[in-house]
Amino acid sequence: MVLGGILAVCLAGAWLWRSSAHRAGTRRVLVISAEPSQQTDVNLGLETLITDHLEVLAGVTVTHAPVVPLPAVLRKLPPDLALLRLHGRREGQRLALSTQWTTPADLLAGHPWNRSAQPPMDPGQAMETWLAHWPLERRYRFRADLYPRQPERFWDLLQAMAIRDDRGATAHLAATQALAEAEPMCATAWTTLGDHLYRSLWVDPAQAGIGLNSRTHKAFQRAVSLVPGHPRATFLWSLMLTDTGNQDLGLRLLGEAMRLRPGVPDLYLGLTYAGRTSGLLAGARSAMTRREALIAPLAPTSFWTVETTNLYLGDWTAFERDLQQARAVREDAGVLFYLGYLALLKGDRPTALAHMKASEATAGSSPFQDLSRVYRAYLEGRGADGLAELKRIDEVRGKLRIPDGELTFKQAEAYSVLGDADRAVDCATRAFVQGFSCSRWYETSPFLEKMRTHPRWPTLRRNIRERQAVLEGSFPPSSFEP
Repeated sequence: MVLGGILAVCLAGAWLWRSSAHRAGTRRVLVISAEPSQQTDVNLGLETLITDHLEVLAGVTVTHAPVVPLPAVLRKLPPDLALLRLHGRREGQRLALSTQWTTPADLLAGHPWNRSAQPPMDPGQAMETWLAHWPLERRYRFRADLYPRQPERFWDLLQAMAIRDDRGATAHLAATQALAEAEPMCATAWTTLGDHLYRSLWVDPAQAGIGLNSRTHKAFQRAVSLVPGHPRATFLWSLMLTDTGNQDLGLRLLGEAMRLRPGVPDLYLGLTYAGRTSGLLAGARSAMTRREALIAPLAPTSFWTVETTNLYLGDWTAFERDLQQARAVREDAGVLFYLGYLALLKGDRPTALAHMKASEATAGSSPFQDLSRVYRAYLEGRGADGLAELKRIDEVRGKLRIPDGELTFKQAEAYSVLGDADRAVDCATRAFVQGFSCSRWYETSPFLEKMRTHPRWPTLRRNIRERQAVLEGSFPPSSFEP
């Protein structure tokens, strides 16, 4: 039964939509999110699952938008782009899947969307039917699954994929682990498990159990072994590797995935992150530019991290532009912190204080809220309170299993700003050990001015430069391009 299902999907990949509006030349897909409903979680999980299919099977460039772009934007979209709108509805164990396809030219001409409304059926059959009529040519083949064939497990997977917050992923770990073990050939199940394990590294490692780092690596490794270059699995795995100071392996995995599927934007986001934290700023900027070109003229609709490559390059104008783009999507604690950080770099203390207060007051829990509290104390003349908060942050972050050297570096800057050069150089050394080795920003950050007077600074600088030189030899700027 499973073999028959795999064969059906393989055969379906060769079909093409015969409408003149959609052809094998489509290389980009803009997914329009489903409208909120009582089954929003179904559509959230389904959108991620279908994005995986588009990237994994066809290697196309997938972008997302909450609504159909305005005519002025539609006129700028490339001719090889198709728009996809989808809606899923659960009826018991069955899935009713409706999809709509069109092109910018057809929309501007007033033509209706090409619609396909499938009656409720087993989820596996619904996905196979959709694949048999999608407007793309399948370019990659493998023997693994992208979704469970058993209906109960299909819905378990969609529920897990719909989780967007770290604590929710951590609470769901047992169920996600059980699903992956029950579906050993499903690359999506292993990717989702890796995602949830990775998120738990930030929240409560004790709840996730022993061997967490190893389990996370093995989950992503399993997904990539089932589907070589799996874009989402590779991207998430690279984030974890970078956060734990293993940019070398992260960059190698991303390079292999990029060469297989050069049109996937998130792979370049991973390359940018690993590159900038390694001090490979020319390569990071190249990858960042490549990603922007792939999604242009649309702006990014999600940000895993605040993009700091231009900050480290010293291009504050471009960094501010990056921040404003991120703010237009999501005004979270990280974006607000960096707005305050940039204002302080420029000497605008009132604006910096306003942003730090706003960051501290955002909903949820973020390390940037804690750092904002430190800078707020500094800007309000409460240096002792700022140092006390930094020490508390050190104690909390010391218990996490994902160090994130870039964030530790920000703590070093804060210690230096507050005048504690000893703790600043301790923290900067720890950031280096954790993998953050951007020598240019260590040497030029105005916030580290006091730390650079410390007797241990020359030794740290030499170590940073030596590591960066090794990475530059392994990953020249050309390695960040397909």
